[in-house]
Formats: sequence, structure tokens, C-alpha cells
Amino acid sequence: MARENLPITDMGRAGVNLNGALTAAVADGHAFGYSSRRQIRLVNAGASARTVTVVMPGQVDGKELPDQPYPLAAGDDLLVPPFPPIYRRAEDDTVWINYDNSADVQVSVYELPA
Repeated sequence: MARENLPITDMGRAGVNLNGALTAAVADGHAFGYSSRRQIRLVNAGASARTVTVVMPGQVDGKELPDQPYPLAAGDDLLVPPFPPIYRRAEDDTVWINYDNSADVQVSVYELPA
């Protein structure tokens, strides 16, 4: 398998219905096109804690930049604000999301209005 692209849900000025916008986590992780107006929602629908990690691409002075972990307790529903440009992968303009365990984790990407 390979990393899968996440669909982007447009959040208009009238808001967005959160029901049905979630995608199940996959073992090889997800990617979405970078925009300073995109935020992610992370849901742990299971009974065990999970960690979702946003991969930090690149290096500074030859050292890898640390990834950004998001620990999710059982039942957590977390909305993460848009990422700064440093999270964008230069080679394909995407942000990568990894899962310590894809069971019971769901994710969605929302585009905020301009």
C-alpha cells in the first residue's frame, strides 16, 4: 500500500456539517495538499489511546526537524488549526499524517473560507 490522499471539505461561511466528513486512518498514512487555510480534525472512536503524528519535513543545519505528535485518549475529538508553511513537503506540496495504530482513528481536512 501507499500513503493515501485525503479529501478536502470546504468550510463555507455558513459552516460545515461534521457528520460524514471523516475518513478512516490507514496503515501507510495520509497526505493532503498544503494550504494555510486547511485544518485537520482527529477522532479516536476506540477504547485505547492513539497518537497521530504530522510529519515535519526537512532539516536545519543537517538535523531532522521534530515531528508534531497529537496524543488522542479514547473518545477524543480534536480540531487542529492550520499548519505553518514549514510543514509543507517541498517536493509535492503536501502535509503527511502518520498513525501509531490506524484502528479506530478517523481524520478529515477542512478548508477555511478566505
